[in-house]
Amino acid sequence: MKPTGSVSCLLALAACHLLLVACTSPSSPTVIVDPITIDSVSVQLSGDPARPVARVRGVVGDGCSSLHSVSQTRAGSAVTVTILRERPKDAICTQLAKLYDERIPLDGSFPPGRYTLRVNAFETAFETS
Repeated sequence: MKPTGSVSCLLALAACHLLLVACTSPSSPTVIVDPITIDSVSVQLSGDPARPVARVRGVVGDGCSSLHSVSQTRAGSAVTVTILRERPKDAICTQLAKLYDERIPLDGSFPPGRYTLRVNAFETAFETS
């Protein structure tokens, strides 16, 4: 049996509605926030008194990734810098690496001594005199 004109119209409207619902994304997509990959960290001292500045090189991620935040904490002679990225979960993105190459002044005073700097999973030591 062939549907009548009004039934065909209702079926077409229902199909369009289903397509629109299936193609719309949620208003707040799930975002993943995690540490960037660190390739190298070096510390340069400049000024008087010497102020340490960390040069950090790494990879933020793919074409969908963007820098989320950079934060610092300190416990005695240990300085921790955390660099985070964000990207949409399950996104299909270009596979071009977004590189990170920044100089980060380390907070606080650094009297003469040996210090440990940890940037995400990368750790290095430096001395001030």
